[in-house]
Amino acid sequence: MTGEPLPVIKPQEMTVPKEALALIPRSTAEKYRICPIALEETRKGVHTLSVVTTDASNIVMMDQLQQMTACKISLLQSTEADILRAIDKHYGGSSSSNSIDDSYVAAPKDLLNQGIQNNNENAPGADIIRASEAAGAGNATTLVEGILQRAITDHASDIHIEPHPGTVFVRFRVDGQMYDHITYDLTKHPQVVSRIKILSRLDIAQTRLPQDGRFEVNFGNKAFDLRVSIVPAIVGEKVVLRLLPKGIISMDYSQLGLEGPNRKVLEDLINRPFGMCLVTGPTGSGKTTTLYASLAKIDCVARNVVTVEDPVEYQFPRITQVQVHPKIGMSFAAGLRAFLRQDPDIIMVGEIRDLETLTMAIQASLTGHLVLTTLHCNDSAAAAARMVDMGAEPFLVSSAVSGIIAQRLLRKVCPHCRVKVDLPTPVRERLNILNDGHDYVMGRGCNKCRGTGYNGRLGVYETLVPNTAIQAAILRKASASEIRTIMVEQGIPTLRDDGIDKARRGITSIEEVLRGIYID
Repeated sequence: MTGEPLPVIKPQEMTVPKEALALIPRSTAEKYRICPIALEETRKGVHTLSVVTTDASNIVMMDQLQQMTACKISLLQSTEADILRAIDKHYGGSSSSNSIDDSYVAAPKDLLNQGIQNNNENAPGADIIRASEAAGAGNATTLVEGILQRAITDHASDIHIEPHPGTVFVRFRVDGQMYDHITYDLTKHPQVVSRIKILSRLDIAQTRLPQDGRFEVNFGNKAFDLRVSIVPAIVGEKVVLRLLPKGIISMDYSQLGLEGPNRKVLEDLINRPFGMCLVTGPTGSGKTTTLYASLAKIDCVARNVVTVEDPVEYQFPRITQVQVHPKIGMSFAAGLRAFLRQDPDIIMVGEIRDLETLTMAIQASLTGHLVLTTLHCNDSAAAAARMVDMGAEPFLVSSAVSGIIAQRLLRKVCPHCRVKVDLPTPVRERLNILNDGHDYVMGRGCNKCRGTGYNGRLGVYETLVPNTAIQAAILRKASASEIRTIMVEQGIPTLRDDGIDKARRGITSIEEVLRGIYID
Protein backbone atom coordinates (compact mmCIF):
# COMPACT_ATOMS: atom_id res chain seq x y z
CA MET A 1 0.00 0.00 0.00
CA THR A 2 1.25 3.51 -0.82
CA GLY A 3 -0.57 5.33 1.98
CA GLU A 4 -2.49 7.47 -0.52
CA PRO A 5 -6.25 7.75 0.14
CA LEU A 6 -8.39 5.35 -1.90
CA PRO A 7 -11.24 6.58 -4.10
CA VAL A 8 -14.56 6.55 -2.24
CA ILE A 9 -17.46 5.12 -4.28
CA LYS A 10 -21.03 3.96 -3.83
CA PRO A 11 -21.04 0.28 -4.92
CA GLN A 12 -24.81 -0.07 -4.57
CA GLU A 13 -25.22 2.33 -7.49
CA MET A 14 -22.93 0.38 -9.83
CA THR A 15 -23.61 -2.43 -12.30
CA VAL A 16 -21.57 -5.42 -11.17
CA PRO A 17 -20.83 -8.33 -13.56
CA LYS A 18 -21.86 -11.79 -12.39
CA GLU A 19 -18.34 -13.06 -13.06
CA ALA A 20 -17.00 -10.76 -10.34
CA LEU A 21 -19.64 -11.82 -7.81
CA ALA A 22 -18.94 -15.48 -8.58
CA LEU A 23 -15.40 -15.15 -7.27
CA ILE A 24 -16.26 -14.13 -3.70
CA PRO A 25 -18.91 -15.96 -1.63
CA ARG A 26 -21.50 -13.78 0.05
CA SER A 27 -20.42 -15.11 3.44
CA THR A 28 -16.89 -13.82 2.81
CA ALA A 29 -18.21 -10.48 1.58
CA GLU A 30 -20.27 -10.04 4.76
CA LYS A 31 -17.44 -11.22 7.00
CA TYR A 32 -14.95 -8.63 5.71
CA ARG A 33 -17.50 -5.96 4.71
CA ILE A 34 -16.40 -6.01 1.09
CA CYS A 35 -18.08 -6.22 -2.32
CA PRO A 36 -16.57 -7.06 -5.72
CA ILE A 37 -17.53 -4.56 -8.39
CA ALA A 38 -15.45 -5.25 -11.51
CA LEU A 39 -13.30 -7.91 -13.18
CA GLU A 40 -10.97 -7.26 -16.08
CA GLU A 41 -8.09 -8.97 -17.84
CA THR A 42 -5.16 -6.59 -17.35
CA ARG A 43 -2.81 -8.73 -19.40
CA LYS A 44 -3.05 -12.16 -21.02
CA GLY A 45 -3.99 -14.72 -18.39
CA VAL A 46 -3.91 -12.20 -15.51
CA HIS A 47 -7.17 -10.80 -14.13
CA THR A 48 -7.70 -7.91 -11.74
CA LEU A 49 -10.69 -7.94 -9.41
CA SER A 50 -11.82 -4.57 -8.06
CA VAL A 51 -13.20 -4.74 -4.52
CA VAL A 52 -14.68 -2.06 -2.26
CA THR A 53 -13.73 -2.22 1.41
CA THR A 54 -13.83 -0.25 4.64
CA ASP A 55 -10.35 -1.35 5.70
CA ALA A 56 -7.65 -1.36 3.03
CA SER A 57 -4.97 -2.22 5.62
CA ASN A 58 -6.39 -5.70 6.34
CA ILE A 59 -3.55 -7.91 5.09
CA VAL A 60 -5.29 -11.14 6.10
CA MET A 61 -8.27 -10.21 3.95
CA MET A 62 -6.02 -9.36 0.99
CA ASP A 63 -4.18 -12.69 1.21
CA GLN A 64 -7.41 -14.66 1.42
CA LEU A 65 -8.95 -12.84 -1.54
CA GLN A 66 -5.89 -13.39 -3.72
CA GLN A 67 -5.80 -17.07 -2.80
CA MET A 68 -9.55 -17.51 -3.25
CA THR A 69 -9.86 -15.72 -6.59
CA ALA A 70 -6.44 -16.27 -8.22
CA CYS A 71 -6.67 -12.60 -9.25
CA LYS A 72 -4.82 -9.39 -8.51
CA ILE A 73 -6.91 -7.36 -6.07
CA SER A 74 -7.55 -3.66 -6.59
CA LEU A 75 -9.08 -1.96 -3.53
CA LEU A 76 -11.53 0.93 -3.47
CA GLN A 77 -12.97 2.70 -0.43
CA SER A 78 -16.61 2.87 0.69
CA THR A 79 -18.65 3.11 3.86
CA GLU A 80 -19.88 0.03 5.70
CA ALA A 81 -23.51 1.02 5.17
CA ASP A 82 -23.05 1.40 1.42
CA ILE A 83 -21.19 -1.92 1.18
CA LEU A 84 -23.97 -3.76 3.02
CA ARG A 85 -26.55 -2.19 0.71
CA ALA A 86 -24.43 -3.29 -2.28
CA ILE A 87 -24.19 -6.86 -0.96
CA ASP A 88 -27.97 -7.09 -0.57
CA LYS A 89 -28.54 -5.62 -4.02
CA HIS A 90 -25.95 -7.54 -6.03
CA TYR A 91 -26.03 -10.93 -4.26
CA GLY A 92 -29.78 -10.85 -3.76
CA GLY A 93 -31.74 -11.67 -0.61
CA SER A 94 -30.95 -10.40 2.85
CA SER A 95 -28.81 -13.07 4.47
CA SER A 96 -26.34 -15.75 3.56
CA SER A 97 -27.37 -18.06 6.37
CA ASN A 98 -29.37 -20.29 4.02
CA SER A 99 -27.07 -20.06 1.03
CA ILE A 100 -25.14 -22.94 -0.41
CA ASP A 101 -21.90 -21.12 0.55
CA ASP A 102 -22.04 -22.17 4.19
CA SER A 103 -23.85 -25.51 4.15
CA TYR A 104 -22.83 -27.24 0.94
CA VAL A 105 -19.06 -26.77 1.22
CA ALA A 106 -18.83 -27.18 4.97
CA ALA A 107 -20.47 -30.59 4.90
CA PRO A 108 -21.00 -31.90 1.36
CA LYS A 109 -21.05 -35.49 2.63
CA ASP A 110 -23.89 -34.74 5.04
CA LEU A 111 -26.01 -33.20 2.30
CA LEU A 112 -25.32 -36.05 -0.07
CA ASN A 113 -25.95 -38.65 2.62
CA GLN A 114 -29.29 -36.97 3.24
CA GLY A 115 -30.00 -37.38 -0.47
CA ILE A 116 -29.11 -41.07 -0.29
CA GLN A 117 -31.43 -41.65 2.65
CA ASN A 118 -34.32 -40.15 0.73
CA ASN A 119 -33.79 -42.56 -2.18
CA ASN A 120 -33.01 -46.22 -2.75
CA GLU A 121 -29.68 -46.57 -0.98
CA ASN A 122 -28.52 -49.28 -3.39
CA ALA A 123 -29.20 -47.36 -6.61
CA PRO A 124 -26.05 -46.29 -8.51
CA GLY A 125 -27.29 -42.71 -8.85
CA ALA A 126 -28.82 -42.50 -5.40
CA ASP A 127 -26.83 -39.46 -4.30
CA ILE A 128 -28.22 -37.09 -6.94
CA ILE A 129 -29.86 -34.06 -5.34
CA ARG A 130 -30.60 -30.55 -6.49
CA ALA A 131 -28.06 -28.15 -5.03
CA SER A 132 -30.67 -25.40 -4.88
CA GLU A 133 -33.09 -27.65 -2.99
CA ALA A 134 -30.40 -28.81 -0.57
CA ALA A 135 -29.09 -25.40 0.40
CA GLY A 136 -30.82 -22.49 -1.21
CA ALA A 137 -29.67 -20.23 -4.02
CA GLY A 138 -25.93 -20.79 -3.73
CA ASN A 139 -22.75 -19.16 -4.94
CA ALA A 140 -20.58 -20.31 -7.83
CA THR A 141 -17.30 -20.26 -5.90
CA THR A 142 -18.50 -22.52 -3.11
CA LEU A 143 -20.49 -24.69 -5.50
CA VAL A 144 -17.32 -25.39 -7.50
CA GLU A 145 -15.36 -26.03 -4.31
CA GLY A 146 -17.99 -28.47 -3.08
CA ILE A 147 -18.01 -30.35 -6.39
CA LEU A 148 -14.22 -30.66 -6.35
CA GLN A 149 -14.17 -31.82 -2.72
CA ARG A 150 -16.75 -34.53 -3.32
CA ALA A 151 -15.07 -35.67 -6.55
CA ILE A 152 -11.75 -36.14 -4.74
CA THR A 153 -13.45 -37.91 -1.82
CA ASP A 154 -15.22 -40.28 -4.23
CA HIS A 155 -11.96 -40.97 -6.14
CA ALA A 156 -13.47 -39.66 -9.36
CA SER A 157 -11.20 -39.48 -12.39
CA ASP A 158 -13.35 -36.96 -14.28
CA ILE A 159 -16.01 -34.34 -13.56
CA HIS A 160 -18.60 -33.53 -16.23
CA ILE A 161 -20.66 -30.33 -15.89
CA GLU A 162 -23.38 -30.58 -18.54
CA PRO A 163 -25.93 -27.81 -19.25
CA HIS A 164 -29.42 -28.82 -20.41
CA PRO A 165 -32.59 -26.71 -20.75
CA GLY A 166 -33.38 -25.41 -17.26
CA THR A 167 -30.93 -27.71 -15.45
CA VAL A 168 -27.22 -28.43 -15.25
CA PHE A 169 -26.14 -32.00 -14.43
CA VAL A 170 -22.87 -32.65 -12.61
CA ARG A 171 -21.59 -36.18 -13.16
CA PHE A 172 -18.53 -38.05 -11.90
CA ARG A 173 -16.64 -40.87 -13.57
CA VAL A 174 -15.74 -43.38 -10.85
CA ASP A 175 -14.08 -46.69 -11.72
CA GLY A 176 -14.74 -45.97 -15.38
CA GLN A 177 -18.51 -45.49 -14.98
CA MET A 178 -20.52 -42.26 -14.99
CA TYR A 179 -22.73 -41.32 -12.03
CA ASP A 180 -25.00 -38.34 -11.36
CA HIS A 181 -23.78 -36.19 -8.47
CA ILE A 182 -25.99 -33.07 -8.26
CA THR A 183 -27.95 -30.70 -10.45
CA TYR A 184 -28.27 -26.93 -10.25
CA ASP A 185 -30.26 -24.24 -12.06
CA LEU A 186 -29.11 -23.22 -15.53
CA THR A 187 -29.17 -19.56 -14.44
CA LYS A 188 -26.10 -20.23 -12.24
CA HIS A 189 -24.11 -21.95 -14.98
CA PRO A 190 -22.39 -18.85 -16.47
CA GLN A 191 -21.03 -18.01 -13.01
CA VAL A 192 -19.81 -21.57 -12.46
CA VAL A 193 -18.06 -21.63 -15.84
CA SER A 194 -16.54 -18.20 -15.21
CA ARG A 195 -15.18 -19.39 -11.87
CA ILE A 196 -13.53 -22.39 -13.51
CA LYS A 197 -12.15 -20.18 -16.31
CA ILE A 198 -10.64 -17.82 -13.77
CA LEU A 199 -8.95 -20.70 -11.95
CA SER A 200 -7.66 -22.04 -15.28
CA ARG A 201 -6.55 -18.58 -16.50
CA LEU A 202 -8.82 -18.78 -19.54
CA ASP A 203 -10.72 -16.03 -21.36
CA ILE A 204 -13.99 -15.53 -19.48
CA ALA A 205 -15.42 -13.45 -22.31
CA GLN A 206 -14.94 -16.21 -24.91
CA THR A 207 -18.02 -18.43 -24.91
CA ARG A 208 -18.19 -19.53 -28.56
CA LEU A 209 -14.90 -21.42 -28.97
CA PRO A 210 -13.45 -24.43 -27.13
CA GLN A 211 -10.81 -23.68 -24.48
CA ASP A 212 -8.35 -25.88 -22.60
CA GLY A 213 -6.56 -25.05 -19.36
CA ARG A 214 -5.41 -26.40 -16.03
CA PHE A 215 -5.15 -25.49 -12.36
CA GLU A 216 -4.08 -27.09 -9.10
CA VAL A 217 -5.99 -27.80 -5.90
CA ASN A 218 -4.95 -29.09 -2.48
CA PHE A 219 -7.14 -31.47 -0.50
CA GLY A 220 -5.84 -32.44 2.92
CA ASN A 221 -2.21 -33.39 2.42
CA LYS A 222 -2.70 -34.27 -1.25
CA ALA A 223 -2.31 -32.08 -4.32
CA PHE A 224 -4.18 -32.57 -7.58
CA ASP A 225 -3.62 -31.27 -11.08
CA LEU A 226 -6.91 -30.57 -12.90
CA ARG A 227 -7.02 -30.50 -16.70
CA VAL A 228 -9.94 -28.43 -17.98
CA SER A 229 -11.78 -28.70 -21.28
CA ILE A 230 -14.61 -26.28 -22.08
CA VAL A 231 -16.76 -26.71 -25.20
CA PRO A 232 -19.75 -24.52 -26.22
CA ALA A 233 -23.00 -26.51 -26.47
CA ILE A 234 -26.55 -25.54 -27.43
CA VAL A 235 -27.67 -24.19 -24.04
CA GLY A 236 -24.28 -23.32 -22.52
CA GLU A 237 -20.70 -24.43 -22.16
CA LYS A 238 -19.95 -28.01 -21.13
CA VAL A 239 -17.00 -28.39 -18.75
CA VAL A 240 -14.97 -31.56 -18.23
CA LEU A 241 -12.25 -31.71 -15.58
CA ARG A 242 -9.72 -34.56 -15.37
CA LEU A 243 -8.29 -35.08 -11.86
CA LEU A 244 -4.66 -36.20 -11.66
CA PRO A 245 -2.93 -36.77 -8.29
CA LYS A 246 0.38 -34.91 -8.18
CA GLY A 247 3.65 -36.23 -6.87
CA ILE A 248 5.83 -39.24 -7.53
CA ILE A 249 4.01 -42.39 -8.54
CA SER A 250 4.90 -45.52 -6.60
CA MET A 251 3.11 -48.53 -8.01
CA ASP A 252 4.02 -52.20 -8.22
CA TYR A 253 2.95 -54.36 -11.13
CA SER A 254 0.89 -56.56 -8.78
CA GLN A 255 -1.15 -53.49 -7.75
CA LEU A 256 -2.03 -53.00 -11.41
CA GLY A 257 -3.09 -56.63 -11.87
CA LEU A 258 0.02 -57.54 -13.89
CA GLU A 259 0.97 -61.01 -12.69
CA GLY A 260 2.51 -64.33 -13.69
CA PRO A 261 3.83 -64.77 -17.26
CA ASN A 262 2.56 -61.33 -18.35
CA ARG A 263 4.61 -59.66 -15.64
CA LYS A 264 7.73 -61.66 -16.50
CA VAL A 265 7.43 -60.72 -20.17
CA LEU A 266 7.14 -56.99 -19.44
CA GLU A 267 10.03 -57.07 -16.95
CA ASP A 268 12.16 -58.73 -19.62
CA LEU A 269 11.14 -56.14 -22.23
CA ILE A 270 12.05 -53.11 -20.11
CA ASN A 271 15.45 -54.58 -19.26
CA ARG A 272 16.46 -55.02 -22.88
CA PRO A 273 19.11 -52.60 -24.20
CA PHE A 274 17.11 -51.72 -27.32
CA GLY A 275 13.87 -52.44 -29.12
CA MET A 276 10.34 -51.06 -29.10
CA CYS A 277 7.76 -52.01 -26.46
CA LEU A 278 4.18 -50.90 -27.12
CA VAL A 279 1.30 -50.75 -24.65
CA THR A 280 -2.05 -50.78 -26.44
CA GLY A 281 -5.68 -50.34 -25.53
CA PRO A 282 -8.53 -47.82 -25.86
CA THR A 283 -8.56 -44.44 -24.14
CA GLY A 284 -8.75 -44.79 -20.38
CA SER A 285 -7.43 -48.36 -20.23
CA GLY A 286 -4.42 -47.47 -18.04
CA LYS A 287 -1.68 -47.56 -20.69
CA THR A 288 0.25 -44.57 -19.31
CA THR A 289 0.07 -45.94 -15.77
CA THR A 290 1.63 -49.20 -16.95
CA LEU A 291 4.47 -47.26 -18.59
CA TYR A 292 4.98 -45.19 -15.44
CA ALA A 293 5.11 -48.33 -13.31
CA SER A 294 7.74 -49.65 -15.72
CA LEU A 295 9.78 -46.44 -15.49
CA ALA A 296 9.73 -46.76 -11.69
CA LYS A 297 11.59 -50.08 -12.03
CA ILE A 298 14.40 -48.71 -14.18
CA ASP A 299 17.77 -47.66 -12.75
CA CYS A 300 17.67 -44.01 -13.79
CA VAL A 301 21.15 -43.34 -12.41
CA ALA A 302 22.91 -45.89 -14.58
CA ARG A 303 20.73 -45.11 -17.63
CA ASN A 304 19.62 -41.85 -19.21
CA VAL A 305 15.82 -41.90 -19.32
CA VAL A 306 13.78 -39.24 -21.13
CA THR A 307 10.06 -38.88 -21.86
CA VAL A 308 7.91 -36.78 -24.17
CA GLU A 309 4.29 -36.70 -23.03
CA ASP A 310 0.93 -34.98 -23.46
CA PRO A 311 0.37 -34.22 -20.67
CA VAL A 312 3.05 -35.02 -18.08
CA GLU A 313 0.78 -36.69 -15.53
CA TYR A 314 3.33 -37.78 -12.90
CA GLN A 315 6.81 -36.52 -12.16
CA PHE A 316 9.80 -38.79 -11.57
CA PRO A 317 13.17 -37.98 -10.00
CA ARG A 318 16.21 -38.39 -12.26
CA ILE A 319 14.06 -38.54 -15.42
CA THR A 320 13.86 -35.72 -17.96
CA GLN A 321 10.20 -35.20 -18.86
CA VAL A 322 9.00 -32.90 -21.63
CA GLN A 323 5.48 -31.66 -22.32
CA VAL A 324 4.42 -31.40 -25.97
CA HIS A 325 3.06 -28.08 -27.27
CA PRO A 326 1.72 -28.62 -30.81
CA LYS A 327 0.77 -24.95 -31.23
CA ILE A 328 4.44 -23.93 -31.13
CA GLY A 329 5.69 -26.94 -33.08
CA MET A 330 6.70 -29.09 -30.09
CA SER A 331 5.04 -32.32 -31.23
CA PHE A 332 5.83 -35.90 -30.23
CA ALA A 333 7.98 -36.23 -33.34
CA ALA A 334 9.84 -32.97 -32.63
CA GLY A 335 10.49 -33.97 -29.03
CA LEU A 336 11.68 -37.42 -30.07
CA ARG A 337 13.98 -35.91 -32.70
CA ALA A 338 15.50 -33.56 -30.13
CA PHE A 339 15.97 -36.32 -27.55
CA LEU A 340 17.94 -38.46 -29.99
CA ARG A 341 20.68 -35.82 -29.72
CA GLN A 342 20.61 -36.02 -25.89
CA ASP A 343 22.43 -39.37 -25.55
CA PRO A 344 19.38 -41.31 -24.30
CA ASP A 345 19.27 -44.96 -23.27
CA ILE A 346 15.49 -45.17 -22.81
CA ILE A 347 12.88 -42.97 -24.46
CA MET A 348 9.22 -42.97 -23.48
CA VAL A 349 6.89 -41.50 -26.12
CA GLY A 350 3.45 -40.79 -24.68
CA GLU A 351 1.55 -41.85 -27.79
CA ILE A 352 2.11 -42.82 -31.43
CA ARG A 353 -0.32 -40.56 -33.28
CA ASP A 354 1.11 -40.30 -36.79
CA LEU A 355 3.50 -41.90 -39.26
CA GLU A 356 6.30 -39.41 -38.55
CA THR A 357 6.36 -40.27 -34.83
CA LEU A 358 6.09 -43.99 -35.58
CA THR A 359 8.94 -43.87 -38.09
CA MET A 360 11.23 -42.02 -35.68
CA ALA A 361 10.35 -44.39 -32.82
CA ILE A 362 11.20 -47.39 -35.02
CA GLN A 363 14.50 -45.81 -36.12
CA ALA A 364 15.40 -45.04 -32.50
CA SER A 365 14.72 -48.64 -31.44
CA LEU A 366 16.86 -49.97 -34.31
CA THR A 367 19.81 -47.73 -33.43
CA GLY A 368 20.37 -48.95 -29.90
CA HIS A 369 17.64 -47.27 -27.85
CA LEU A 370 14.82 -48.80 -25.81
CA VAL A 371 11.57 -47.09 -26.81
CA LEU A 372 8.45 -47.38 -24.62
CA THR A 373 5.25 -46.02 -26.11
CA THR A 374 1.47 -46.44 -26.45
CA LEU A 375 -0.83 -47.02 -29.40
CA HIS A 376 -4.64 -46.91 -29.53
CA CYS A 377 -5.68 -50.42 -30.57
CA ASN A 378 -8.04 -53.13 -29.37
CA ASP A 379 -5.39 -55.77 -28.72
CA SER A 380 -1.80 -56.76 -29.45
CA ALA A 381 -2.65 -58.42 -32.78
CA ALA A 382 -4.38 -55.25 -33.99
CA ALA A 383 -1.35 -53.16 -32.95
CA ALA A 384 1.00 -55.14 -35.17
CA ALA A 385 -1.31 -54.68 -38.16
CA ARG A 386 -2.08 -51.04 -37.31
CA MET A 387 1.56 -49.93 -37.63
CA VAL A 388 1.74 -51.35 -41.13
CA ASP A 389 -1.60 -49.69 -42.00
CA MET A 390 -0.18 -46.36 -40.79
CA GLY A 391 2.51 -46.61 -43.48
CA ALA A 392 5.47 -48.17 -41.68
CA GLU A 393 7.51 -50.69 -43.65
CA PRO A 394 6.60 -54.24 -42.58
CA PHE A 395 10.25 -55.36 -42.39
CA LEU A 396 11.03 -52.44 -40.04
CA VAL A 397 8.04 -53.22 -37.80
CA SER A 398 8.95 -56.91 -37.53
CA SER A 399 12.56 -56.02 -36.69
CA ALA A 400 11.94 -53.14 -34.28
CA VAL A 401 9.00 -54.36 -32.16
CA SER A 402 10.25 -56.47 -29.27
CA GLY A 403 6.91 -56.77 -27.48
CA ILE A 404 3.30 -55.60 -27.41
CA ILE A 405 1.21 -55.35 -24.24
CA ALA A 406 -2.58 -55.07 -24.59
CA GLN A 407 -4.70 -54.16 -21.59
CA ARG A 408 -8.12 -53.22 -20.24
CA LEU A 409 -9.35 -52.01 -16.87
CA LEU A 410 -12.04 -54.07 -15.16
CA ARG A 411 -13.90 -53.20 -11.98
CA LYS A 412 -13.17 -55.27 -8.89
CA VAL A 413 -16.06 -56.94 -7.06
CA CYS A 414 -16.85 -55.12 -3.81
CA PRO A 415 -15.48 -57.23 -0.92
CA HIS A 416 -18.28 -56.06 1.39
CA CYS A 417 -21.22 -57.42 -0.59
CA ARG A 418 -19.94 -60.11 -2.91
CA VAL A 419 -21.81 -63.40 -3.22
CA LYS A 420 -21.37 -66.58 -5.27
CA VAL A 421 -23.46 -66.87 -8.44
CA ASP A 422 -24.46 -69.60 -10.85
CA LEU A 423 -23.59 -68.64 -14.41
CA PRO A 424 -26.22 -69.26 -17.10
CA THR A 425 -25.33 -72.03 -19.54
CA PRO A 426 -25.25 -69.68 -22.60
CA VAL A 427 -22.64 -67.53 -20.84
CA ARG A 428 -20.53 -70.56 -19.96
CA GLU A 429 -20.76 -71.81 -23.54
CA ARG A 430 -19.73 -68.44 -24.94
CA LEU A 431 -16.69 -68.34 -22.68
CA ASN A 432 -15.95 -72.08 -23.06
CA ILE A 433 -16.01 -72.65 -19.29
CA LEU A 434 -18.63 -75.39 -19.05
CA ASN A 435 -18.08 -77.66 -16.03
CA ASP A 436 -14.79 -75.97 -15.10
CA GLY A 437 -15.49 -76.51 -11.39
CA HIS A 438 -14.84 -72.89 -10.39
CA ASP A 439 -17.05 -70.59 -8.33
CA TYR A 440 -17.79 -67.11 -9.64
CA VAL A 441 -18.90 -64.04 -7.70
CA MET A 442 -20.71 -60.75 -8.12
CA GLY A 443 -21.54 -57.80 -5.87
CA ARG A 444 -25.10 -57.32 -4.63
CA GLY A 445 -24.57 -53.60 -4.06
CA CYS A 446 -24.13 -51.77 -0.76
CA ASN A 447 -23.34 -48.34 0.68
CA LYS A 448 -19.60 -49.04 0.41
CA CYS A 449 -19.79 -49.36 -3.37
CA ARG A 450 -22.60 -46.90 -4.13
CA GLY A 451 -24.89 -49.83 -4.91
CA THR A 452 -22.83 -50.89 -7.94
CA GLY A 453 -21.33 -54.10 -6.58
CA TYR A 454 -17.84 -52.92 -7.57
CA ASN A 455 -15.09 -51.02 -5.80
CA GLY A 456 -11.85 -50.05 -7.56
CA ARG A 457 -10.31 -51.34 -10.78
CA LEU A 458 -7.39 -53.44 -11.96
CA GLY A 459 -5.90 -54.35 -15.30
CA VAL A 460 -6.17 -57.45 -17.43
CA TYR A 461 -3.35 -58.04 -19.89
CA GLU A 462 -2.06 -59.99 -22.84
CA THR A 463 1.59 -59.91 -23.90
CA LEU A 464 2.84 -60.66 -27.39
CA VAL A 465 6.55 -61.19 -28.12
CA PRO A 466 6.72 -61.59 -31.91
CA ASN A 467 8.13 -65.00 -32.81
CA THR A 468 9.00 -66.31 -36.26
CA ALA A 469 5.37 -66.99 -37.21
CA ILE A 470 4.16 -63.56 -36.04
CA GLN A 471 7.06 -61.79 -37.78
CA ALA A 472 6.30 -63.63 -41.01
CA ALA A 473 2.65 -62.56 -40.74
CA ILE A 474 3.69 -58.93 -40.29
CA LEU A 475 6.02 -59.14 -43.30
CA ARG A 476 3.17 -60.30 -45.54
CA LYS A 477 0.91 -57.55 -44.15
CA ALA A 478 -1.45 -59.98 -42.45
CA SER A 479 -4.67 -58.63 -40.93
CA ALA A 480 -5.27 -58.39 -37.19
CA SER A 481 -7.61 -61.41 -37.29
CA GLU A 482 -4.91 -63.53 -38.97
CA ILE A 483 -2.34 -62.58 -36.36
CA ARG A 484 -4.86 -63.26 -33.59
CA THR A 485 -5.53 -66.72 -35.04
CA ILE A 486 -1.80 -67.49 -34.92
CA MET A 487 -1.69 -66.38 -31.27
CA VAL A 488 -4.55 -68.72 -30.36
CA GLU A 489 -3.03 -71.64 -32.28
CA GLN A 490 0.26 -71.17 -30.45
CA GLY A 491 -1.44 -70.97 -27.06
CA ILE A 492 -0.51 -67.35 -26.31
CA PRO A 493 -2.81 -66.17 -23.44
CA THR A 494 -5.24 -63.42 -24.46
CA LEU A 495 -7.12 -60.66 -22.65
CA ARG A 496 -10.06 -63.05 -22.37
CA ASP A 497 -7.92 -65.65 -20.64
CA ASP A 498 -6.54 -63.17 -18.08
CA GLY A 499 -10.03 -61.78 -17.43
CA ILE A 500 -11.53 -65.22 -16.82
CA ASP A 501 -8.60 -66.14 -14.56
CA LYS A 502 -9.25 -63.08 -12.39
CA ALA A 503 -12.98 -63.89 -12.33
CA ARG A 504 -12.21 -67.43 -11.19
CA ARG A 505 -10.18 -66.00 -8.32
CA GLY A 506 -13.09 -63.78 -7.26
CA ILE A 507 -11.35 -60.52 -8.13
CA THR A 508 -13.83 -59.46 -10.79
CA SER A 509 -17.07 -60.83 -12.19
CA ILE A 510 -17.84 -62.65 -15.43
CA GLU A 511 -20.33 -59.87 -16.20
CA GLU A 512 -17.49 -57.33 -16.00
CA VAL A 513 -15.28 -59.50 -18.23
CA LEU A 514 -18.02 -59.58 -20.87
CA ARG A 515 -18.53 -55.82 -20.54
CA GLY A 516 -14.89 -54.82 -20.72
CA ILE A 517 -13.44 -57.34 -23.17
CA TYR A 518 -14.76 -58.17 -26.60
CA ILE A 519 -15.33 -61.93 -26.69
CA ASP A 520 -15.44 -63.33 -30.25
